[in-house]
Amino acid sequence: MIELGNVAFGYSSASLAVDGVSLVVGPGERVVLLGRNGSGKSTLGRLMNGSLVPRAGSVSVDGQRRELARLVGYVRQDPRNQIVSAVVSDEVAFGPRNLGLSREEVLRRTEDALSTCGIAHLGDRMTSELSGGQQQLLAIAGVVAMRPRYLVLDEVGSQLDDAARLRVSGIVRALVGQGVGVVDVAHSVESLFGADRVAVLASGRLVWQGAPEDFLRSDRALGLSGLASDPLARALAVAVAAGYRLPAEPDPEGLASYASAPSRVSRGEGSRTGTHELSCAHVGTSYDDVRALDDVSLAARGLTLVLGRSGSGKTTLGGVLAGVLEPDEGGAALDGRPVRVGDVGLALQRPEDQLFCDTVLDDIAYGPRQRGLGEDAALEAAREAASLLGVGEDLLERSPFELSGGQMRRVALAGVVACGRGALVLDEPTAGLDAESRQELREVARGLVERGAAVVVITHDAGEWLGDATSVALLREGRLVAVADPARAASDPVLYETAGLAAPFSVRLCAALGEVGDA
Repeated sequence: MIELGNVAFGYSSASLAVDGVSLVVGPGERVVLLGRNGSGKSTLGRLMNGSLVPRAGSVSVDGQRRELARLVGYVRQDPRNQIVSAVVSDEVAFGPRNLGLSREEVLRRTEDALSTCGIAHLGDRMTSELSGGQQQLLAIAGVVAMRPRYLVLDEVGSQLDDAARLRVSGIVRALVGQGVGVVDVAHSVESLFGADRVAVLASGRLVWQGAPEDFLRSDRALGLSGLASDPLARALAVAVAAGYRLPAEPDPEGLASYASAPSRVSRGEGSRTGTHELSCAHVGTSYDDVRALDDVSLAARGLTLVLGRSGSGKTTLGGVLAGVLEPDEGGAALDGRPVRVGDVGLALQRPEDQLFCDTVLDDIAYGPRQRGLGEDAALEAAREAASLLGVGEDLLERSPFELSGGQMRRVALAGVVACGRGALVLDEPTAGLDAESRQELREVARGLVERGAAVVVITHDAGEWLGDATSVALLREGRLVAVADPARAASDPVLYETAGLAAPFSVRLCAALGEVGDA
């Protein structure tokens, strides 16, 4: 078993990211680790697999205190920090080769892991050509191929569509059934399904642990985890109080019999339309022999969601709309004028890609300075954006690279918002954020729309955004297959099937409650 005894760790001498944590994870047990951004979850996961050495306390795995990485597989939140090979099949084979296995065994494990993770068809592709979601599945396959005794998953679903998340959940269930102990670092209440135990971190300390149903019964635990305001968490808490027991998989039909008020589920009434329009016409582009976008035309006013499976072309479309990617055919326009670089704010899928200054404040103020604002005005705009995104004054003088993944995402988004453009493209803006931060970000997006901006949100977390959307666009293999109003998108699972997607839990729950909207 994984045993942590009074473990402490800090990235600097002045503070501790993990402070006095004692935790045990047994073989064949799945423990969900919850907590707000910056609470120490990722640090604790890295301590478990030996990639960090504790400043105090002890970490042992099945009685061993060395070479823990051989026993505990670790899948990072950002797969690019884990991928080392140029070709997909070589990446999966890398770990088994380093275990000294025979060539035949390496090939067998590689094929099995690729098939298990649903990416066997990508075996000959370059890893750099994959979407973020495909790279995450690849990182999981690489760790699964090593067949560790324990597995730490650090927000691995944050870049995956619902169908891929279901696949990963199935992989985890199978591993647990084989006796593998799993620590699932998460922000989503859906992670509770199939969990044996929940542990909550706050400010680096373990402040609560217990069964999933007990977690949902505890206002204190919900509050400390940051999930108290999450609509699905509230619905599940009501259901558990009425006798509902969480099954191994999300079960909207079973939950529906305990849901007495359909109003608990957002009907996606939509936000205001806004005054600016961001559009593209007959856009097509390819990467070598892969057709990323094929004759896509879209007009976005208000808040437009762009949905699709990993690799469907969502991020490519965002780059075209923002003017940073020149398509092979067609083009983008803002209010009828061709988009130029700088006209449209763009928040990248990975926040660290656009952070480079010495301090958080300078990073946020960089855009306003480049757009010609004086120093005082630029700093004022930066501080206002930081406040909107929940970036506290205590972070402004710190290096952005000292922050947690969720904090870095807030800073990157604040830098985009500070420029005050009439259109923004946000690529997976809520990935890696805790529930309260996700809600704050949606409020920021609503405020931008109310001021007239056209906001395009590329996301795998459709269920969270449907209540704020003006329209919903669905991509499949580079083609625009549907554009729907938010009321239908919030209640019709069939719509998602047209894009090869699994409908979000909230949509399936609406359907189970008999709230299917007009087609």
